[in-house]
Amino acid sequence: MTAQLNGVQEFTEVVRKGSFVAAAEGLGVTRSALSKSIKRLEIRLGVRLLNRSTRSLSLTPEGEIYFNRCTAALDMISDAESRIEAGIVEPSGLMRLTVPVAFGHLFIMPLLNIMALKYRALNIEVDFSDRVRDPATDGFDLALRLGPLPDSADLVATRLGEQRLIICASAGYLERAGIPIDLRELSSHRCISGLPSDGQTYWLIRGKEGHVVRHVVSSAYRFNNGQAMLEAAIAGCGVTQLPDWLCGDAIKRGQLRAILPTFQAPPTPISAMWPRTHTVLPKVRALFGLDHPSISRSEMLIPLRAILRLQPDVRIPGRTPQLLKIFAAGL
Repeated sequence: MTAQLNGVQEFTEVVRKGSFVAAAEGLGVTRSALSKSIKRLEIRLGVRLLNRSTRSLSLTPEGEIYFNRCTAALDMISDAESRIEAGIVEPSGLMRLTVPVAFGHLFIMPLLNIMALKYRALNIEVDFSDRVRDPATDGFDLALRLGPLPDSADLVATRLGEQRLIICASAGYLERAGIPIDLRELSSHRCISGLPSDGQTYWLIRGKEGHVVRHVVSSAYRFNNGQAMLEAAIAGCGVTQLPDWLCGDAIKRGQLRAILPTFQAPPTPISAMWPRTHTVLPKVRALFGLDHPSISRSEMLIPLRAILRLQPDVRIPGRTPQLLKIFAAGL
């Protein structure tokens, strides 16, 4: 089917513009390349479509029939794409997402509930996991990623915002154990951390030269869930490091207090990724076109609505010297 479309757009553009020169300029190709494309189309069809002379250009009878049919077909394709981009086509089928556990519950789950009620023809499958999943190989329509992106040439990524990791503890704990002023004093405190896949517990902090370094901590409590870490810290069980979108409200309410600000690591990206083999699907667009109070809790997801409409074709490079490019809209 793809081969049958080769040269069709070029042919219709020449007829509409009335000349090869004008059509080549409109398509951004050379006149020679355009002429060869239409010649290959005529050879494939076995008929002459255009009468060419030095001063005029006209359709043959076969060319007129072909032009009318092709124009109608291209208009239908254009209309279908416009309707999809405008969200007119109702989302349907299966939408598979993979999202970080705590982030997904706070920001994505409220939107999924609305989608489930609004689009009855849509089935939703969500993998809540803090493990790095590859949407291209694992069959997901969209993956949300906190932190650095994986090294892959098969994915397209767009940056939604950023997160900051905050070292914090409850006022009650700090009154009992004291406030650490450096990393040496932190080593004597009871720490609350996650469960790393490699077994070594560490926090990301700002090193002496401003670079992010891994600081190994001795943890009294370890959880594989950010919400559990937050609750343990609020209860006064120890010092923890959490993203600002998770602990920010507790700090504002006075339940937690941020400490060691000079060691706070630089922000890390929050990104959306999808397989390079297809553009952003209508069902994924619909997800972030919904309004819900949870969005107002953070500005991180708001730009995604505009980003998904633009369909950036930004490849996550593989092992090449090319720099990682992340498309950002207004951030």
